[in-house]
Amino acid sequence: MIERERVIQLLDKYIKTEWLRLHMRESEAIMRALAEELGEDEQLWGLSGLLHDIDYDWVDKDPKRHVIEFDKIMEMEGLRIGEDIPQEMYHAIKAHYEEHPDIKQKRESRLDFALSASETLSGFLVACALVQPDKKISSVGVNSVMKKFKKKDFAKAVNRELIYDIEKTGISLERFIEIALGSMNEISNEIGL
Repeated sequence: MIERERVIQLLDKYIKTEWLRLHMRESEAIMRALAEELGEDEQLWGLSGLLHDIDYDWVDKDPKRHVIEFDKIMEMEGLRIGEDIPQEMYHAIKAHYEEHPDIKQKRESRLDFALSASETLSGFLVACALVQPDKKISSVGVNSVMKKFKKKDFAKAVNRELIYDIEKTGISLERFIEIALGSMNEISNEIGL
């Protein structure tokens, strides 16, 4: 399996947008914490989070090409699907954007649901932190997130259904938020929150 250092090199090469780099790091932290909670492979889950949007800047944030170009980047970098990129990681990365008509992979495993839910929740939690007076993730609590979650006018672009999918892994929404907040707090200096 690809090493984290190699994924960081790929981020340095392909990710030019700072918020995207932070989003990918947040996704990694949440995924590692979820893997620990569920007794799954923390490296596999974490690297799935860190790598999932590697093509987003490459395709100029074009939703018609996002995730489709993942394969091209892997090929250009000499990374083999099924070896360097384990099949379950590849499937989860593809399936995190199953809404795309050209993506054949559908969310079906715990890893698939966790990746999609985690990368979506990370953005929602950033929005929750940014409305705090100190703009710190440490000021965000589970109860306030749950209240904001129900307000359709808050972070309107966030697809809450994808976040609810975490329940398909056996974790409640409240516990998921608690895990995600804890993991983002651990890297708060790194992500500027």
